[in-house]
Amino acid sequence: MPLLYGIRHAWPEQAGFCLNRRKGYPGYSFVHFLTSVEIVIDGVRTVAPNHACIIYAPGTPQYFIARQPLVHDWFHFSEMPEGLPECLDLPLDTLLYPRQPELITAIVQEMESEFFSRKSGSTRLIMLKMTELFIKLSRSLSDEYTAAIDTTTSEGLRRLRSEVLLSLNHPWTVAEMAARIPLSESRFYTVYKSFYGTSPMEDLIRARIDSAKNALLFTDRTISSIAESLGYNNLTHFIRQFRSFTGMSPSGYRRNRDNNS
Repeated sequence: MPLLYGIRHAWPEQAGFCLNRRKGYPGYSFVHFLTSVEIVIDGVRTVAPNHACIIYAPGTPQYFIARQPLVHDWFHFSEMPEGLPECLDLPLDTLLYPRQPELITAIVQEMESEFFSRKSGSTRLIMLKMTELFIKLSRSLSDEYTAAIDTTTSEGLRRLRSEVLLSLNHPWTVAEMAARIPLSESRFYTVYKSFYGTSPMEDLIRARIDSAKNALLFTDRTISSIAESLGYNNLTHFIRQFRSFTGMSPSGYRRNRDNNS
């Protein structure tokens, strides 16, 4: 039976955190990035956007660095669990983009609880949960709409999204994004939404709001300076969008931090 060596769900690290395992890990490693990181895969540096995942094979070099506070799920294990379907499409050492990332953290949390409880049957239950995780992850990746997107377009989408996430202050429009692929605006919108499960502008706004939340939690910058750094020229517009996505104002979000500290 596979052995679990270590596990954490929603594990935080400060901005600047860097993992550099030049010789990799002796076993397999699974990582789910709830926040974006810069990552090197096969010698190529790219951006792993929010909720990207990777399963490292034993011995594969591991390198990523967080330019903002990092939150991630991770665990190390000795071998793939028995009973996984042969048709399971989970490529190793490759960024994966699940459609239902919230399932990942929930399952990893259950695995972590069992790992530290050491109760009777914990090892078996952990392996069953790992099997569930990988099957659901594979299903999430093999969506029929995603499969219909050709490789050139999918790679173009990933490069574009990486560029967008690294330049949230840029005044992006759907027209500009579509021209980078290149696709018509209507085709780009359809393809992007089928690939990422959200529209391009909603994805951009959500990334800006996530970045704003990190700045409000981990810095003392003014709300106006945070808004400006994320491309908002109108503070009222920023506050309205922030409230729409979080249910509270930026100042209220920061007060929660201060009250809970």
